[in-house]
Amino acid sequence: MNEKPLFSIIIPVYNSQKTIKRTLLSVLNQTFNNYEIVVVNDGSTDATLKVLEEFSRYSQVTVINQINAGVSAARNSGLQQASGEYVLFLDADDWVDNDFLMIFKQNLDAWSTESVDLIVGNLNDGRVGKVSQSGFFSNEDIPYVLGELEMSDNIGYLHNKCYRRQILSELNLRFIEGISMSEDLLFNLKFFSCISNFLVTQGSAYHYEDVAGSLSKQKVHYSELKVRKQFLTTLYDSIVDKYQGSNLDYFLKGISKRVLALDMQIVTAMYHSSFSPADIAQEINEIKRGKYSKGIFILLNKNEKLKYMIMNLNTITAYYFLYALYRMRAF
Repeated sequence: MNEKPLFSIIIPVYNSQKTIKRTLLSVLNQTFNNYEIVVVNDGSTDATLKVLEEFSRYSQVTVINQINAGVSAARNSGLQQASGEYVLFLDADDWVDNDFLMIFKQNLDAWSTESVDLIVGNLNDGRVGKVSQSGFFSNEDIPYVLGELEMSDNIGYLHNKCYRRQILSELNLRFIEGISMSEDLLFNLKFFSCISNFLVTQGSAYHYEDVAGSLSKQKVHYSELKVRKQFLTTLYDSIVDKYQGSNLDYFLKGISKRVLALDMQIVTAMYHSSFSPADIAQEINEIKRGKYSKGIFILLNKNEKLKYMIMNLNTITAYYFLYALYRMRAF
């Protein structure tokens, strides 16, 4: 292609021989055609490479082969290769409607006088709420919409977002390698902490496939959860500091609920790893003192409310109540 692509679509692939053909065909069938596809084969050991070789004849498709280094490293390799004005990410087992790129293009055209940093759409995924707000948001409008993205769980997904590549390059923003979960969320929070505007659309053209045995279904070790929390709270702090003069109540509620969920995972991991009662009690004390642990009771479901009330008991009492719940597999 001689023309610089408007969109670069990055697809990390690992042992996806059964699904990658559908994914690539869904992109190649787009009604808008000024795009490139960067496929990063992350050391697949099945017939994935053979499938990719069939698609390498398309001028829009670039295939990168690397030794297995994980999904974050694969996406980073794709970012290094991308040349489009905007970057999108697909997974090798998902697919998109024919107008997926056209929806983004039409929204860019509708706001052609603005330099749009990010476009956010909706997902065809029952686990994620729909975004009710739509339009162009900047400055003081951003915190409330960020709150809605957080509360609907949209903030952590890559696949309904379109990123201005210039910003990614200027920030040298890359995915954190070496962690197995939440790398998408951490990437997005860093991006949100640095942009000045974004566009929210009502379009929903991305189809997410929930694959059995995916990383999202695997248990995570205590040490990695603690590292994840450190990254997460640092990024939340930077966004809160940036919009200090704005109404942050809704966003802070969303943050608090996510941090509480992570705290519960940390305590659960400690029980799994047979930490001593004293160590777990100390962790519970730290959680209770956390800056994002207040004022979220009304947002919780029944099970979460029970755990929240237990966490705010006397520390030793909380330990034994939570241990009882753990033994009953209640969390």
